[in-house]
Amino acid sequence: MAGQLERTLIGAYADAADLGEALAVAGRVAAGDYDQWYDEWARAGIAAQTAGQDAAVRGHQTLAARGFLRAAEYHRQSYFFLRHDLADRRVQSGYDAQREAFRLALPLLAFHAEVVSIPFGPAPLPGYLFRPAIDAEPAPTVVFTGGFDGTAEELHKYGMRIAVELGWNALGFDGPGQGGMLVEQGLTMRPDFECVLTPVVDWVLRQPFADADRVMVVGRSLGGYLAPRGASADHRIAALLCDPGQYDFTSRFVSMFSARDWQRVLDGDPDMDASLEGFVAKPRDREFYGSRMAAMGAGTFAEWLRTLASYTLEGRAGMITCPTLVTEGEGDFASQSRQLYDALTCEKQYRAFTVAEGAGGHCEGMGQRVWQQAAFSWLSEIAAR
Repeated sequence: MAGQLERTLIGAYADAADLGEALAVAGRVAAGDYDQWYDEWARAGIAAQTAGQDAAVRGHQTLAARGFLRAAEYHRQSYFFLRHDLADRRVQSGYDAQREAFRLALPLLAFHAEVVSIPFGPAPLPGYLFRPAIDAEPAPTVVFTGGFDGTAEELHKYGMRIAVELGWNALGFDGPGQGGMLVEQGLTMRPDFECVLTPVVDWVLRQPFADADRVMVVGRSLGGYLAPRGASADHRIAALLCDPGQYDFTSRFVSMFSARDWQRVLDGDPDMDASLEGFVAKPRDREFYGSRMAAMGAGTFAEWLRTLASYTLEGRAGMITCPTLVTEGEGDFASQSRQLYDALTCEKQYRAFTVAEGAGGHCEGMGQRVWQQAAFSWLSEIAAR
């Protein structure tokens, strides 16, 4: 809960949270009480949206936008610990409230922002396009993809805002297993993200605002796997940023088993499958692993482990041709940044962030300004070539 509270606090960088308000909300929740967590954050979301609506009536666009952005973040936070059960009505209502509040903010922002729908397979990919102005000249476009538990709306605070402030276009979207694609469409993740990213780049290149030679991709959290997987098959991408880099997923679990038992997992041995259900017996584990199982469409922990085997960059990292920056926050539980970096054969850089500089932890934790300074300075260098 402390980690997720920090995740909301960084929204303050992008007008999407108030520090005192968020701390007060979290302070009312008993440790580990996920139902109360939902209730308090949902209540805060309603209050922030009401404040936004009041400001809008009075003609205060900036205040209204901030109220709606806060509401979107608080509603996103409300259902965070419930996502292991996508049938829970609070997941759907929380997602709906988050999206509604975020979209209310769009016409009130200081830059052009619009809802987009990108053609894709069984259902269009929902997303958001930020531009400095509706009539701006063609400019670099940064495509953002998130991770296991993020949404297209949340990408606003994880990089889209700073990109548009630099005068670039920013596109954030939900892929399969993320946000609306999962909650509304029931479409789970797929390891071959090249089949997702290529249609996104196709769409960008059809737009008159895009500079065809400067389409850059940023993947954060699980996006540190999805983005490079996609870039391995699309050589139109001018730059790639992975934070943190991720290389494969089963290696995190193989060491927990003997060679014989791991083979039993892969073979779907019924007794082994049954024994592994202990991994999701406790509420915290059921939420942590269960939400990932749901996103990937796995009904059991053992099935999830077998699903993970196809999420790998082995044999593909060397196919990436664009300049690539791999970043890593000290102590990031998800990071395989060095492994990915070593496997790359393209022009590459590696940047480690430390606890001492305030940017340790997953996706640099609360050190978002520190990360942005380094990440977007590098992107600027590539864009200026």
